[in-house]
Amino acid sequence: MARWKSSSKARWVVALSWISGCSDPATTTGGDAGPDAEPPACSEGTWDHDGDGETSCVAWTACTAGTFASAEGSPTADRRCTACPEDTFSDTVNAPSCAKHTPCAPGTRQTAPGTNTTPAPCDACSPGTYCAGGTAALVDCADGTWDDDADPATPCVAWTDCVPGEFVGAEGSSATDRGCLRCTNGEHTATMNATRCSPGAWVLSYFGPQQDVRSDSLHLAYSTDGLHWSALADGQPAYRLTGMGTNHIRDPFLFRKNDGTYVYIATDWTLAENDANYWNRPSSKIFVADSTDLITFTNPRLITLTNLPGPSSTPMHAWAPEAYYDPDRELYAIIWSGNDTTGANRIYVSYTEDFVTIVNPTPDVLFDPGYSVIDATITQWNGRNYLFFKDETDSSGSALTGSGKDIQIARSPTLALDPATFTRWSPDYITRGSTQSRRRATEGPFVIKDPRQSRWYLFADYYLNGGVFGCWSTTDLDTDPGSWTELPSAEYSFPSGVRHANAIRVTQAELDALIAHY
Repeated sequence: MARWKSSSKARWVVALSWISGCSDPATTTGGDAGPDAEPPACSEGTWDHDGDGETSCVAWTACTAGTFASAEGSPTADRRCTACPEDTFSDTVNAPSCAKHTPCAPGTRQTAPGTNTTPAPCDACSPGTYCAGGTAALVDCADGTWDDDADPATPCVAWTDCVPGEFVGAEGSSATDRGCLRCTNGEHTATMNATRCSPGAWVLSYFGPQQDVRSDSLHLAYSTDGLHWSALADGQPAYRLTGMGTNHIRDPFLFRKNDGTYVYIATDWTLAENDANYWNRPSSKIFVADSTDLITFTNPRLITLTNLPGPSSTPMHAWAPEAYYDPDRELYAIIWSGNDTTGANRIYVSYTEDFVTIVNPTPDVLFDPGYSVIDATITQWNGRNYLFFKDETDSSGSALTGSGKDIQIARSPTLALDPATFTRWSPDYITRGSTQSRRRATEGPFVIKDPRQSRWYLFADYYLNGGVFGCWSTTDLDTDPGSWTELPSAEYSFPSGVRHANAIRVTQAELDALIAHY
Protein backbone atom coordinates (compact mmCIF):
# COMPACT_ATOMS: atom_id res chain seq x y z
CA MET A 1 0.00 0.00 0.00
CA ALA A 2 1.16 3.54 -0.65
CA ARG A 3 2.71 5.50 2.20
CA TRP A 4 1.30 9.18 2.81
CA LYS A 5 3.52 12.22 2.62
CA SER A 6 3.39 13.63 6.18
CA SER A 7 2.41 17.32 5.37
CA SER A 8 -0.55 16.40 3.11
CA LYS A 9 -1.87 13.88 5.59
CA ALA A 10 -1.76 16.41 8.47
CA ARG A 11 -3.68 19.04 6.54
CA TRP A 12 -6.40 16.55 5.62
CA VAL A 13 -6.90 15.42 9.23
CA VAL A 14 -7.22 19.02 10.52
CA ALA A 15 -9.79 19.93 7.85
CA LEU A 16 -11.83 16.85 8.55
CA SER A 17 -11.93 17.62 12.27
CA TRP A 18 -13.21 21.21 11.75
CA ILE A 19 -15.92 20.20 9.34
CA SER A 20 -17.24 17.53 11.67
CA GLY A 21 -17.50 19.92 14.63
CA CYS A 22 -14.77 18.31 16.60
CA SER A 23 -12.69 20.19 19.08
CA ASP A 24 -10.27 22.85 18.12
CA PRO A 25 -7.59 21.48 15.93
CA ALA A 26 -5.05 23.25 18.03
CA THR A 27 -5.95 21.07 21.03
CA THR A 28 -6.47 17.76 19.22
CA THR A 29 -4.31 14.88 20.46
CA GLY A 30 -3.08 11.88 18.54
CA GLY A 31 -2.65 11.66 14.79
CA ASP A 32 0.39 12.77 12.87
CA ALA A 33 3.27 14.04 14.91
CA GLY A 34 3.76 16.90 12.54
CA PRO A 35 4.92 17.92 9.15
CA ASP A 36 8.42 16.42 9.65
CA ALA A 37 7.34 12.87 10.75
CA GLU A 38 9.06 9.93 8.96
CA PRO A 39 6.96 7.54 6.88
CA PRO A 40 6.57 4.07 8.39
CA ALA A 41 9.50 1.65 7.59
CA CYS A 42 9.12 -1.28 5.16
CA SER A 43 8.22 -4.54 6.87
CA GLU A 44 10.70 -7.43 7.28
CA GLY A 45 11.61 -8.96 3.92
CA THR A 46 10.76 -5.84 1.92
CA TRP A 47 12.52 -2.60 1.03
CA ASP A 48 11.95 0.90 -0.39
CA HIS A 49 13.19 0.24 -3.87
CA ASP A 50 12.60 3.81 -5.21
CA GLY A 51 12.81 6.15 -2.18
CA ASP A 52 9.19 7.19 -2.76
CA GLY A 53 6.97 7.01 0.33
CA GLU A 54 3.82 6.91 -1.80
CA THR A 55 4.84 3.62 -3.48
CA SER A 56 4.66 0.17 -2.00
CA CYS A 57 7.64 -1.64 -0.52
CA VAL A 58 8.80 -4.58 -2.59
CA ALA A 59 10.11 -8.02 -1.49
CA TRP A 60 13.82 -8.64 -1.33
CA THR A 61 15.25 -10.56 -4.24
CA ALA A 62 15.26 -14.34 -3.68
CA CYS A 63 18.71 -15.92 -4.21
CA THR A 64 18.05 -19.04 -6.24
CA ALA A 65 19.95 -22.35 -6.14
CA GLY A 66 23.41 -21.83 -7.55
CA THR A 67 23.77 -18.51 -5.70
CA PHE A 68 24.07 -17.41 -2.11
CA ALA A 69 23.02 -14.33 -0.13
CA SER A 70 26.27 -12.40 0.06
CA ALA A 71 24.47 -9.53 1.87
CA GLU A 72 21.06 -9.59 3.53
CA GLY A 73 18.44 -6.94 2.71
CA SER A 74 17.20 -4.07 4.89
CA PRO A 75 14.25 -1.61 4.69
CA THR A 76 16.35 0.52 2.37
CA ALA A 77 18.46 -2.08 0.52
CA ASP A 78 17.73 -5.26 -1.41
CA ARG A 79 19.27 -8.68 -0.64
CA ARG A 80 22.43 -9.21 -2.72
CA CYS A 81 22.85 -12.57 -4.48
CA THR A 82 26.21 -13.83 -5.74
CA ALA A 83 26.90 -16.81 -7.97
CA CYS A 84 28.58 -19.77 -6.25
CA PRO A 85 32.33 -19.87 -6.94
CA GLU A 86 33.80 -22.71 -8.95
CA ASP A 87 33.73 -26.15 -7.23
CA THR A 88 30.91 -25.07 -4.90
CA PHE A 89 27.13 -25.31 -4.99
CA SER A 90 23.92 -24.28 -3.28
CA ASP A 91 20.70 -26.24 -3.58
CA THR A 92 18.34 -24.07 -1.49
CA VAL A 93 16.83 -20.61 -1.83
CA ASN A 94 18.67 -17.81 0.00
CA ALA A 95 21.55 -20.07 1.05
CA PRO A 96 23.85 -18.16 3.41
CA SER A 97 26.89 -19.69 1.66
CA CYS A 98 27.83 -22.20 -1.01
CA ALA A 99 29.01 -25.66 0.01
CA LYS A 100 32.21 -27.10 -1.37
CA HIS A 101 31.96 -30.17 -3.57
CA THR A 102 33.46 -33.03 -1.53
CA PRO A 103 34.80 -36.31 -2.93
CA CYS A 104 32.61 -39.36 -2.64
CA ALA A 105 33.51 -41.35 0.47
CA PRO A 106 35.29 -44.70 0.21
CA GLY A 107 32.73 -47.37 -0.54
CA THR A 108 30.90 -45.09 -2.97
CA ARG A 109 31.71 -43.75 -6.41
CA GLN A 110 30.89 -40.53 -8.25
CA THR A 111 28.56 -41.16 -11.19
CA ALA A 112 28.32 -37.59 -12.55
CA PRO A 113 30.02 -34.25 -11.96
CA GLY A 114 28.54 -31.86 -9.44
CA THR A 115 26.98 -28.59 -10.64
CA ASN A 116 26.52 -25.19 -9.04
CA THR A 117 23.10 -26.36 -7.86
CA THR A 118 23.67 -30.02 -6.98
CA PRO A 119 26.39 -32.05 -5.25
CA ALA A 120 28.13 -34.81 -7.16
CA PRO A 121 25.98 -37.97 -6.93
CA CYS A 122 27.69 -40.82 -5.00
CA ASP A 123 26.33 -44.32 -5.54
CA ALA A 124 27.04 -47.10 -3.04
CA CYS A 125 29.29 -49.88 -4.32
CA SER A 126 28.22 -53.47 -3.89
CA PRO A 127 29.95 -56.07 -1.68
CA GLY A 128 32.67 -57.97 -3.53
CA THR A 129 34.04 -54.73 -4.96
CA TYR A 130 36.30 -51.96 -3.76
CA CYS A 131 35.71 -48.24 -4.25
CA ALA A 132 38.44 -45.89 -3.12
CA GLY A 133 36.04 -42.93 -3.25
CA GLY A 134 36.06 -39.73 -5.29
CA THR A 135 36.07 -40.34 -9.01
CA ALA A 136 37.96 -43.65 -8.69
CA ALA A 137 36.35 -46.43 -10.66
CA LEU A 138 34.61 -49.38 -9.04
CA VAL A 139 37.03 -52.32 -8.91
CA ASP A 140 35.99 -55.92 -8.57
CA CYS A 141 38.14 -57.80 -6.04
CA ALA A 142 41.10 -59.15 -8.01
CA ASP A 143 41.53 -62.87 -8.48
CA GLY A 144 42.87 -64.29 -5.23
CA THR A 145 41.27 -61.59 -3.07
CA TRP A 146 37.88 -61.08 -1.48
CA ASP A 147 35.74 -58.53 0.37
CA ASP A 148 36.29 -59.89 3.89
CA ASP A 149 34.04 -57.40 5.69
CA ALA A 150 31.34 -56.79 3.04
CA ASP A 151 32.47 -53.16 3.09
CA PRO A 152 33.41 -51.71 -0.31
CA ALA A 153 35.16 -48.89 1.56
CA THR A 154 37.98 -51.21 2.62
CA PRO A 155 40.44 -52.88 0.23
CA CYS A 156 39.97 -56.50 -0.74
CA VAL A 157 42.24 -58.92 1.12
CA ALA A 158 44.04 -62.03 -0.07
CA TRP A 159 42.38 -65.40 0.26
CA THR A 160 43.66 -67.55 3.10
CA ASP A 161 46.56 -69.79 2.08
CA CYS A 162 46.13 -73.46 2.86
CA VAL A 163 49.44 -74.44 4.45
CA PRO A 164 51.19 -77.81 4.24
CA GLY A 165 49.03 -80.34 6.05
CA GLU A 166 45.86 -78.72 4.67
CA PHE A 167 44.12 -78.80 1.29
CA VAL A 168 41.71 -76.48 -0.51
CA GLY A 169 38.18 -77.51 0.38
CA ALA A 170 36.54 -74.62 -1.51
CA GLU A 171 38.12 -71.97 -3.68
CA GLY A 172 37.46 -68.35 -2.85
CA SER A 173 35.54 -65.73 -4.78
CA SER A 174 35.25 -61.97 -4.64
CA ALA A 175 32.78 -62.41 -1.76
CA THR A 176 34.09 -65.53 0.01
CA ASP A 177 37.42 -66.68 1.39
CA ARG A 178 39.23 -69.83 0.32
CA GLY A 179 38.28 -72.72 2.61
CA CYS A 180 41.05 -74.93 3.97
CA LEU A 181 40.57 -78.40 5.46
CA ARG A 182 43.02 -80.48 7.45
CA CYS A 183 44.24 -83.70 5.89
CA THR A 184 42.93 -86.76 7.72
CA ASN A 185 43.50 -90.49 7.88
CA GLY A 186 47.26 -90.10 7.99
CA GLU A 187 47.45 -88.12 4.74
CA HIS A 188 49.42 -84.93 4.20
CA THR A 189 50.21 -82.11 1.77
CA ALA A 190 53.61 -80.62 1.13
CA THR A 191 52.80 -77.40 -0.73
CA MET A 192 50.69 -74.31 -0.29
CA ASN A 193 47.08 -74.54 -1.51
CA ALA A 194 47.26 -78.18 -2.49
CA THR A 195 44.03 -79.49 -3.98
CA ARG A 196 44.22 -82.92 -2.38
CA CYS A 197 46.06 -84.83 0.33
CA SER A 198 48.28 -87.84 -0.20
CA PRO A 199 49.42 -90.58 2.15
CA GLY A 200 51.71 -89.12 4.80
CA ALA A 201 54.43 -90.09 7.23
CA TRP A 202 56.76 -88.54 9.80
CA VAL A 203 60.45 -87.79 9.56
CA LEU A 204 62.39 -87.66 12.83
CA SER A 205 65.39 -85.38 13.34
CA TYR A 206 67.84 -86.09 16.18
CA PHE A 207 71.47 -86.10 17.26
CA GLY A 208 73.45 -88.97 18.72
CA PRO A 209 74.57 -90.02 22.21
CA GLN A 210 78.32 -89.50 21.84
CA GLN A 211 80.20 -86.21 21.99
CA ASP A 212 81.94 -86.43 18.63
CA VAL A 213 81.06 -84.64 15.37
CA ARG A 214 79.36 -87.73 13.96
CA SER A 215 76.87 -87.74 16.84
CA ASP A 216 76.59 -83.94 16.96
CA SER A 217 75.12 -83.82 13.44
CA LEU A 218 71.69 -84.19 11.84
CA HIS A 219 70.33 -87.74 11.85
CA LEU A 220 67.01 -88.79 10.32
CA ALA A 221 64.47 -91.57 10.88
CA TYR A 222 60.91 -92.12 9.70
CA SER A 223 57.58 -93.62 10.78
CA THR A 224 54.22 -94.22 9.14
CA ASP A 225 52.32 -94.84 12.40
CA GLY A 226 54.06 -92.37 14.72
CA LEU A 227 55.19 -95.11 17.10
CA HIS A 228 57.73 -97.25 15.27
CA TRP A 229 60.70 -95.36 13.87
CA SER A 230 63.34 -96.60 11.41
CA ALA A 231 66.70 -94.94 10.82
CA LEU A 232 67.55 -93.44 7.46
CA ALA A 233 71.11 -93.75 6.11
CA ASP A 234 71.68 -96.67 8.53
CA GLY A 235 71.96 -94.17 11.36
CA GLN A 236 74.73 -92.16 9.68
CA PRO A 237 74.42 -88.34 9.59
CA ALA A 238 72.12 -86.95 6.91
CA TYR A 239 73.99 -83.67 7.23
CA ARG A 240 77.40 -83.12 8.78
CA LEU A 241 78.74 -79.60 9.20
CA THR A 242 82.22 -78.71 7.95
CA GLY A 243 84.30 -75.55 8.09
CA MET A 244 82.47 -73.87 10.97
CA GLY A 245 84.39 -73.94 14.26
CA THR A 246 84.39 -77.41 15.78
CA ASN A 247 81.44 -78.43 13.52
CA HIS A 248 79.35 -79.60 16.49
CA ILE A 249 75.59 -78.86 16.31
CA ARG A 250 72.86 -80.29 18.56
CA ASP A 251 69.09 -80.34 19.14
CA PRO A 252 68.13 -80.36 15.43
CA PHE A 253 64.67 -79.17 14.42
CA LEU A 254 63.13 -79.36 10.93
CA PHE A 255 60.34 -76.99 9.94
CA ARG A 256 58.36 -76.72 6.73
CA LYS A 257 57.83 -73.07 5.82
CA ASN A 258 54.69 -71.75 4.19
CA ASP A 259 56.28 -72.02 0.73
CA GLY A 260 56.74 -75.77 1.19
CA THR A 261 60.52 -75.67 1.62
CA TYR A 262 62.35 -76.60 4.82
CA VAL A 263 64.54 -74.83 7.30
CA TYR A 264 66.87 -76.76 9.60
CA ILE A 265 67.78 -75.05 12.88
CA ALA A 266 69.89 -76.36 15.77
CA THR A 267 71.80 -75.39 18.89
CA ASP A 268 75.19 -73.88 18.03
CA TRP A 269 77.89 -76.03 19.62
CA THR A 270 80.64 -74.94 17.22
CA LEU A 271 82.70 -73.27 19.96
CA ALA A 272 82.97 -76.48 21.94
CA GLU A 273 84.13 -80.06 21.44
CA ASN A 274 82.27 -81.64 24.33
CA ASP A 275 80.01 -80.86 27.28
CA ALA A 276 82.88 -80.00 29.61
CA ASN A 277 84.31 -77.11 27.63
CA TYR A 278 80.95 -75.76 26.35
CA TRP A 279 80.14 -73.99 29.59
CA ASN A 280 83.02 -71.54 29.25
CA ARG A 281 82.03 -70.72 25.65
CA PRO A 282 78.24 -70.76 25.32
CA SER A 283 76.72 -69.32 22.15
CA SER A 284 73.88 -66.84 21.67
CA LYS A 285 73.59 -68.01 18.06
CA ILE A 286 71.78 -70.87 16.39
CA PHE A 287 72.69 -72.87 13.32
CA VAL A 288 70.44 -72.53 10.24
CA ALA A 289 70.39 -74.23 6.83
CA ASP A 290 67.85 -74.53 4.01
CA SER A 291 66.53 -77.51 2.09
CA THR A 292 63.89 -78.28 -0.51
CA ASP A 293 63.92 -82.05 -0.02
CA LEU A 294 65.69 -83.00 3.26
CA ILE A 295 68.46 -84.44 1.12
CA THR A 296 70.49 -81.39 0.14
CA PHE A 297 71.09 -78.66 2.71
CA THR A 298 72.34 -75.26 1.58
CA ASN A 299 73.44 -71.87 2.92
CA PRO A 300 74.65 -73.01 6.37
CA ARG A 301 74.85 -70.01 8.67
CA LEU A 302 74.74 -68.81 12.26
CA ILE A 303 72.25 -66.14 13.31
CA THR A 304 72.35 -64.31 16.64
CA LEU A 305 69.19 -64.54 18.73
CA THR A 306 70.10 -62.29 21.65
CA ASN A 307 72.34 -59.52 22.84
CA LEU A 308 71.53 -60.22 26.49
CA PRO A 309 74.22 -61.39 28.93
CA GLY A 310 74.23 -64.72 30.72
CA PRO A 311 75.75 -65.57 34.09
CA SER A 312 79.36 -64.89 35.11
CA SER A 313 80.07 -62.50 32.24
CA THR A 314 79.35 -65.14 29.59
CA PRO A 315 76.85 -64.71 26.74
CA MET A 316 73.33 -66.00 27.20
CA HIS A 317 73.06 -69.43 25.62
CA ALA A 318 70.42 -70.20 22.97
CA TRP A 319 69.36 -73.83 23.39
CA ALA A 320 66.98 -76.16 21.58
CA PRO A 321 65.48 -73.75 19.02
CA GLU A 322 62.17 -74.62 17.38
CA ALA A 323 60.23 -72.71 14.71
CA TYR A 324 56.52 -72.04 14.22
CA TYR A 325 54.42 -69.69 12.14
CA ASP A 326 52.64 -66.86 13.96
CA PRO A 327 49.56 -66.01 11.84
CA ASP A 328 48.83 -62.81 13.77
CA ARG A 329 52.27 -61.33 13.13
CA GLU A 330 52.72 -63.02 9.76
CA LEU A 331 56.20 -63.92 10.96
CA TYR A 332 58.01 -67.09 11.94
CA ALA A 333 58.61 -67.44 15.65
CA ILE A 334 61.76 -69.15 16.93
CA ILE A 335 61.36 -70.31 20.52
CA TRP A 336 64.43 -71.26 22.54
CA SER A 337 65.85 -71.58 26.07
CA GLY A 338 68.11 -68.84 27.43
CA ASN A 339 69.74 -68.22 30.81
CA ASP A 340 69.86 -64.81 32.47
CA THR A 341 72.60 -63.36 34.67
CA THR A 342 71.38 -65.42 37.64
CA GLY A 343 71.61 -68.63 35.60
CA ALA A 344 67.83 -69.15 35.52
CA ASN A 345 66.42 -70.34 32.19
CA ARG A 346 63.30 -69.03 30.50
CA ILE A 347 61.66 -69.68 27.17
CA TYR A 348 62.33 -66.80 24.77
CA VAL A 349 60.88 -65.99 21.36
CA SER A 350 62.58 -64.31 18.39
CA TYR A 351 60.64 -63.36 15.26
CA THR A 352 61.90 -63.54 11.70
CA GLU A 353 60.58 -63.31 8.17
CA ASP A 354 63.38 -65.18 6.44
CA PHE A 355 65.54 -67.01 9.03
CA VAL A 356 68.30 -64.54 8.20
CA THR A 357 67.35 -61.37 10.07
CA ILE A 358 65.79 -61.29 13.55
CA VAL A 359 63.07 -58.68 13.96
CA ASN A 360 63.58 -58.30 17.74
CA PRO A 361 67.33 -58.40 18.56
CA THR A 362 66.40 -58.17 22.23
CA PRO A 363 64.22 -61.26 22.55
CA ASP A 364 60.86 -61.41 24.28
CA VAL A 365 60.20 -63.76 27.19
CA LEU A 366 57.59 -66.16 25.86
CA PHE A 367 57.16 -68.19 29.04
CA ASP A 368 58.41 -67.71 32.59
CA PRO A 369 56.56 -69.68 35.27
CA GLY A 370 58.79 -68.25 37.99
CA TYR A 371 61.34 -71.06 37.99
CA SER A 372 63.96 -72.33 35.54
CA VAL A 373 62.60 -74.08 32.41
CA ILE A 374 64.12 -75.34 29.13
CA ASP A 375 63.34 -77.44 26.03
CA ALA A 376 59.96 -76.01 24.97
CA THR A 377 57.96 -77.55 22.16
CA ILE A 378 54.52 -76.48 20.92
CA THR A 379 51.48 -78.33 19.63
CA GLN A 380 48.63 -76.32 18.14
CA TRP A 381 45.07 -77.55 18.56
CA ASN A 382 41.55 -76.14 18.71
CA GLY A 383 42.66 -72.50 18.45
CA ARG A 384 45.31 -72.77 21.18
CA ASN A 385 49.01 -73.39 21.63
CA TYR A 386 50.06 -76.10 24.09
CA LEU A 387 53.61 -75.70 25.34
CA PHE A 388 55.47 -78.71 26.74
CA PHE A 389 58.68 -77.98 28.64
CA LYS A 390 61.20 -79.34 31.09
CA ASP A 391 61.23 -78.09 34.68
CA GLU A 392 64.98 -77.50 34.98
CA THR A 393 64.99 -77.03 38.74
CA ASP A 394 66.51 -79.64 41.02
CA SER A 395 64.28 -79.53 44.11
CA SER A 396 64.88 -75.78 44.03
CA GLY A 397 61.69 -74.46 42.46
CA SER A 398 60.10 -73.54 45.82
CA ALA A 399 56.34 -73.94 46.13
CA LEU A 400 55.81 -73.10 42.45
CA THR A 401 56.67 -76.57 41.22
CA GLY A 402 57.75 -80.07 42.22
CA SER A 403 61.21 -81.55 42.45
CA GLY A 404 62.02 -80.78 38.78
CA LYS A 405 63.80 -82.53 35.89
CA ASP A 406 60.59 -83.70 34.18
CA ILE A 407 58.00 -82.54 31.61
CA GLN A 408 55.16 -80.10 32.35
CA ILE A 409 52.58 -78.32 30.17
CA ALA A 410 51.15 -74.81 29.71
CA ARG A 411 48.69 -73.33 27.21
CA SER A 412 47.81 -70.01 25.57
CA PRO A 413 44.33 -68.62 24.78
CA THR A 414 45.00 -68.22 21.02
CA LEU A 415 47.32 -69.38 18.27
CA ALA A 416 49.32 -66.15 18.48
CA LEU A 417 52.77 -66.71 19.97
CA ASP A 418 52.50 -63.70 22.23
CA PRO A 419 54.89 -63.23 25.16
CA ALA A 420 53.53 -63.90 28.64
CA THR A 421 50.25 -65.49 27.46
CA PHE A 422 51.01 -69.08 28.46
CA THR A 423 49.69 -70.34 31.78
CA ARG A 424 50.27 -73.64 33.56
CA TRP A 425 47.04 -75.06 35.02
CA SER A 426 48.70 -77.77 37.10
CA PRO A 427 52.15 -78.28 38.65
CA ASP A 428 51.98 -82.02 37.85
CA TYR A 429 54.43 -83.66 35.49
CA ILE A 430 53.17 -85.60 32.47
CA THR A 431 56.05 -88.03 32.76
CA ARG A 432 55.34 -89.02 36.41
CA GLY A 433 51.80 -90.39 36.08
CA SER A 434 48.99 -90.14 38.59
CA THR A 435 51.08 -90.61 41.74
CA GLN A 436 53.76 -88.02 40.82
CA SER A 437 56.00 -89.90 43.23
CA ARG A 438 59.09 -90.68 41.15
CA ARG A 439 61.39 -88.41 39.18
CA ARG A 440 61.85 -89.78 35.63
CA ALA A 441 64.69 -87.46 34.48
CA THR A 442 63.23 -86.53 31.08
CA GLU A 443 63.95 -83.68 28.67
CA GLY A 444 63.71 -82.74 24.98
CA PRO A 445 59.98 -83.53 24.56
CA PHE A 446 58.21 -83.68 21.22
CA VAL A 447 54.50 -84.25 20.59
CA ILE A 448 52.66 -85.64 17.57
CA LYS A 449 48.97 -86.17 16.92
CA ASP A 450 47.68 -89.35 15.36
CA PRO A 451 45.90 -87.95 12.27
CA ARG A 452 43.43 -90.83 12.30
CA GLN A 453 42.04 -90.12 15.76
CA SER A 454 42.04 -87.61 18.63
CA ARG A 455 45.12 -88.99 20.31
CA TRP A 456 48.43 -87.34 21.06
CA TYR A 457 51.77 -88.95 21.85
CA LEU A 458 54.45 -87.22 23.90
CA PHE A 459 57.97 -88.60 23.57
CA ALA A 460 60.72 -87.53 25.98
CA ASP A 461 64.43 -88.30 26.24
CA TYR A 462 65.56 -90.18 29.37
CA TYR A 463 68.69 -88.05 29.34
CA LEU A 464 70.58 -90.15 31.89
CA ASN A 465 70.18 -93.30 29.77
CA GLY A 466 72.14 -92.33 26.66
CA GLY A 467 69.50 -92.33 23.95
CA VAL A 468 66.38 -93.97 25.37
CA PHE A 469 62.92 -92.43 24.96
CA GLY A 470 59.66 -92.82 26.87
CA CYS A 471 56.16 -92.34 25.44
CA TRP A 472 52.93 -91.02 27.01
CA SER A 473 49.49 -90.65 25.43
CA THR A 474 46.23 -88.74 25.91
CA THR A 475 43.00 -88.02 24.05
CA ASP A 476 42.56 -84.61 25.75
CA LEU A 477 45.30 -81.99 25.86
CA ASP A 478 43.37 -80.10 28.56
CA THR A 479 43.30 -83.02 30.95
CA ASP A 480 45.29 -83.09 34.19
CA PRO A 481 48.94 -83.63 33.22
CA GLY A 482 49.26 -86.58 35.59
CA SER A 483 46.51 -88.48 33.78
CA TRP A 484 48.52 -89.10 30.59
CA THR A 485 49.05 -92.84 30.04
CA GLU A 486 52.58 -94.17 29.83
CA LEU A 487 52.96 -96.69 27.00
CA PRO A 488 54.88 -99.93 27.57
CA SER A 489 58.20 -99.85 25.72
CA ALA A 490 57.06 -102.79 23.56
CA GLU A 491 54.47 -100.52 21.88
CA TYR A 492 56.98 -98.12 20.29
CA SER A 493 60.57 -98.20 19.05
CA PHE A 494 63.40 -95.82 18.10
CA PRO A 495 66.76 -96.25 16.45
CA SER A 496 69.64 -96.73 18.85
CA GLY A 497 71.04 -93.62 20.52
CA VAL A 498 68.35 -91.03 19.65
CA ARG A 499 68.84 -87.75 21.56
CA HIS A 500 66.58 -84.67 21.62
CA ALA A 501 64.34 -85.60 18.69
CA ASN A 502 61.57 -83.85 16.80
CA ALA A 503 59.17 -84.96 14.07
CA ILE A 504 57.81 -83.35 10.91
CA ARG A 505 55.07 -84.52 8.53
CA VAL A 506 55.93 -85.41 4.92
CA THR A 507 54.02 -86.94 2.04
CA GLN A 508 54.49 -90.54 1.06
CA ALA A 509 56.18 -89.38 -2.15
CA GLU A 510 58.67 -87.32 -0.16
CA LEU A 511 59.34 -90.24 2.15
CA ASP A 512 59.86 -92.56 -0.81
CA ALA A 513 62.45 -90.13 -2.19
CA LEU A 514 64.25 -90.01 1.18
CA ILE A 515 64.33 -93.80 1.49
CA ALA A 516 65.61 -94.12 -2.08
CA HIS A 517 68.35 -91.57 -1.46
CA TYR A 518 69.55 -92.64 1.97
